[in-house]
Amino acid sequence: MRVRAISDRDYLNMIRVSRRQAPASLWIKGASVLNVYTKEWQEHHVAVAGERIAYVGEKEPLVDDQTVIIEAAGQYLVPGYMEPHAHPFQWYNPYTLADFALQTGTTGMVSDTLMLMQLPFSQTAAIMDSLAAHPVKQFFWGRLDPQTGKAHPSFTKENLARMLEHPRVIQGGELTNWGGVLQEDETLLFGLKHTRDLGKRMEGHHPGASYETLNIAAAAGITACHEAIHAADLLSRIRLGMYATLRHSSIRPDLPELVKGWLELGVPWSSRMMLTSDGSTPPMHRDGFMDSTLRVAMEAGMPPEEAYVMATLNPAVYYGLDAEIGGIAPGRIADILLLTAKDQPTPSIVIANGQRVAEKGTLLVPTVQPQWEEASLRLADPLKKQAHSDWFRLRPDADGKTPVLQMLNAVITRLSLEDMPVDQDGYVSLQHDPQLALIAIIDVTGGNRTMAVLHGFGEHLEGLASTYSASGDWIVIGRDPQAMAQALERIREIKGGVVLIDQGKIICECPLPLAGKFASAPMEEVISMGENLVNQLRSKGHVHLDPIYSLLFFTATHLPYARLTATGIVDVKSGQIVVPALPLP
Repeated sequence: MRVRAISDRDYLNMIRVSRRQAPASLWIKGASVLNVYTKEWQEHHVAVAGERIAYVGEKEPLVDDQTVIIEAAGQYLVPGYMEPHAHPFQWYNPYTLADFALQTGTTGMVSDTLMLMQLPFSQTAAIMDSLAAHPVKQFFWGRLDPQTGKAHPSFTKENLARMLEHPRVIQGGELTNWGGVLQEDETLLFGLKHTRDLGKRMEGHHPGASYETLNIAAAAGITACHEAIHAADLLSRIRLGMYATLRHSSIRPDLPELVKGWLELGVPWSSRMMLTSDGSTPPMHRDGFMDSTLRVAMEAGMPPEEAYVMATLNPAVYYGLDAEIGGIAPGRIADILLLTAKDQPTPSIVIANGQRVAEKGTLLVPTVQPQWEEASLRLADPLKKQAHSDWFRLRPDADGKTPVLQMLNAVITRLSLEDMPVDQDGYVSLQHDPQLALIAIIDVTGGNRTMAVLHGFGEHLEGLASTYSASGDWIVIGRDPQAMAQALERIREIKGGVVLIDQGKIICECPLPLAGKFASAPMEEVISMGENLVNQLRSKGHVHLDPIYSLLFFTATHLPYARLTATGIVDVKSGQIVVPALPLP
């Protein structure tokens, strides 16, 4: 497939430039070029005709007074990086992430559509199509389940087929409802098979899976998995014909150990390996995007040549795009990075579509402006009543037991039913332990609340409210019911986001006005906003890797062991509601 169309005229001109019968539009002169196909550095000239590379070799191209010449002696050229597994809605959005990616050297992304699939399909398609004009080549994968435990009209056979058949959707997945596959859920199996019938890739999600489970996944059509925790997991996936994606994200910074473990195995690096930052939340992007991931891989011991191939050619081959992108070779789109050293992956100059688009981290060209007013992304707030402190008081059940969620890490929670002290009015008291807080999930459509005591989110936390959640329900955490109500009312006023209250005052406010989950602000602002929240929570004793991901995943039913839903606390393994929701007072 063509990533970008080429006219008959431009096609003929590219051939003529390659023959030195027509002048190049761009000449990168005398650089050390990484040949990703042979993993060798070659002192070559690169001649570009319009958007595409016409010639790579030792001969100088024909030039005229319109030819842009970059003197690149002593510099290193690598292809533009590709992020094969992006989640472009972690407070940022596909447009601002693409701008940030471009200025740091990433010129291709394959992105999640989970947030987009909450919209009418016409709006989803319009957003995907508008991004085709961005210098970053952005493709998408089509989700097969909503990850919330709730039915959603986008996830029917008919609607899955429509999404998967869209030309900018080149993969299905990532498949998180593995239990549904084992139960032979008809819609999930249809999505899996239809993806492969279309000749498209199918991304899995199999953390800790045994070799036997991976066999079943491969048989079902899974073609890649980014959930390897140890080097042996990488090897298992590759042996079964999958691609294995090495991840370094804010919630799973696994890459150093994966690299070191692979070196200890003593086996060659595989052409079926890719690298990903896997939807890191904004603070981690202070260090960059795929350039940062590459740096981590090299510092852990991966040879630069192998690292660059995993971030360029390998994902292009995986998605069937390597005739267009992924290498510095004739006929390919001219996505080229100039580096000051082989092991310094942050580029000094970024060329995309044959044009210099960024230099020293600054964009030089306009990109694509979103038309958010045309999308149904306002925060849904059907509640007719104001939040009240009584919403955030919890009584033990008839047996005197209180549900307690223990945070085992940033995203895994285990439920127990415990005897808890109560105050004079019979409500659960937290005064004996500063690490305890109440957590409430507010179901805005049903008018219900699901509540538990939460251990491990921080100390002396008065009130935090967030519309940023996997399910779209509102999350409120704290020890002071009045502060919790105040925080919730404030996020309603700002039309979505995260608000933290301490001593009756707002100490952190993070507006996320697009569906209550992401912002239209530039990446730098979103990074600073995320850093502020994380720093405030760290000062309150939050010790886990990524508190922003914690907020997102309290309601994500694809994770063990207990999740908060609109109907109550669910045991993920059995799918049973073990603590039912309560009505709002």
